[in-house]
Amino acid sequence: MFNLRAAGHKFLLSAMKRPAAATLILRLPPRPELCAIARERILAFARPRGIEQPDVAAIVTAVGEALANAVEHAGTTQPIEIEVQAAPDRLVAIVRDAGVGFESPAHAVEFPDAEAERGRGLAIMRRTSDIFSVAALPGGGTEVTIGRYLRRDKRERHLSA
Repeated sequence: MFNLRAAGHKFLLSAMKRPAAATLILRLPPRPELCAIARERILAFARPRGIEQPDVAAIVTAVGEALANAVEHAGTTQPIEIEVQAAPDRLVAIVRDAGVGFESPAHAVEFPDAEAERGRGLAIMRRTSDIFSVAALPGGGTEVTIGRYLRRDKRERHLSA
């Protein structure tokens, strides 16, 4: 972002820097028993940054669903990557796999009928997130982005830390 301000008859152009986001990167084999480790690491990453419990819980829930989907559906032994970024105004997680990908019908982010046994993962991710996208190509892997905007008072405390 640039700030242009008048100084007498001259203009000064100064770059305004945003505080850098802290980043956590995990690479895990696609094994169900490792999902708990990912959740624990995300909690340990977010807590010291002063991110409020409801925001952390929502991201951990959504990442858990994305990770469970990758473990079950990717069809690969390649590691799943989880990247979490904590910025002053948001907490964002990206879950990437190098699996078979899928074609996501538009209705997949809606909850299925109450009698359905499966199919709630994308809907849960969407409902617990302010930021949500899925990029998937058949044969090309899947990338799920999940994020929460942090409350104003929390951003101010994060900036002053």
